[in-house]
Amino acid sequence: MLKHLTTRRRIAFFLLYSIIIILIILAATVGPETLLAVKKLQLSYLFIALGLYGLMLYFDILRLKILANALGTKLSFFYSLKSILAYNFLSAITPALSGGEPLLVYMLKEKGMGVGKGTSVVVIRGILMIMFIAIGGPLIIYYHHELLPNVWFKRMFDGVALFLVVLILFILYAIFSPLRAEHVVEKVLHLLNRFKFLRNRTPKLIQSIDGWIEELNHSMKLFFQQRKLSILGATLCTIGFICANYSMAYVILKGLNSPVSLGKVFMIQFVLYFLLYFSPTPGGSGIAEGGFYVFFAPLVPQQILGILIILWRFFTIYLGVIMGGAVIVKSFGIEQMEVFAEEKIKPVLNEDNE
Repeated sequence: MLKHLTTRRRIAFFLLYSIIIILIILAATVGPETLLAVKKLQLSYLFIALGLYGLMLYFDILRLKILANALGTKLSFFYSLKSILAYNFLSAITPALSGGEPLLVYMLKEKGMGVGKGTSVVVIRGILMIMFIAIGGPLIIYYHHELLPNVWFKRMFDGVALFLVVLILFILYAIFSPLRAEHVVEKVLHLLNRFKFLRNRTPKLIQSIDGWIEELNHSMKLFFQQRKLSILGATLCTIGFICANYSMAYVILKGLNSPVSLGKVFMIQFVLYFLLYFSPTPGGSGIAEGGFYVFFAPLVPQQILGILIILWRFFTIYLGVIMGGAVIVKSFGIEQMEVFAEEKIKPVLNEDNE
């Protein structure tokens, strides 16, 4: 449904949906002691959380610069900052981060990088994040089953884990044998032709997946055969990004005078982001707040849980959306965003003169 909305309506939907979620959280958690907890809030910890957001942004910028530089394009710090903020904004208002990646390819193209190389940067950047989430989440649950609070979450986790295992196996197969992978995809999708509602969509879907396999194979060969040190640098930046991001909840808890061990906070967020990564809602809204509520409810007093969730979402999502929105309006305008939100920019590998 959201894929067919205009960018203005996506923004309105994101804002309205977020406000409704916040009101529901407050209605469910606010009690007589909430105001007292807010009065006792230690503001110094909020400034630390703001510093952690800046550090997270710095690692994201540095990762983009390293990957772009590896393919011969030097980006200034401020252009990289503008690219990341614009990416964050468009990702937040489109399901499963789908709008941000075409924009990032476009931003790299504006600095002289071919579309194929730009796609390689975006693909590797995404794979590094998926790798840590896909490995970290299941490992933590293997040793800490108690983190999943009920049967529904256990089933959801198993479903996401199974999907990611299949996805990772397919990615490995596509890297080492792209032509066979394309052949397998075509066979599977032709079987789906039996369903009337898929019949007209199958050729386009085959073309999209074949293009993605080519992009993936091209990107992995380009970086892992020729740019190993750049991959190492980008991996370290990804670790720094995750540490800064996950530390915000810990710092906010300290500010609310309700500390939870750093290890526990990290483990919960690894599992939460594992469940959230393919969220169909813009920015994971609703699912993120609900998951955070369920995971932290046994550890945090009810009266501060709503404030904790709102502050956590502000520093991890809303702050980037606000700054990214300002960048978008100043640099592109809302009309231009329609191109990216509808994913009309398609990477073409043979455009690069490599």
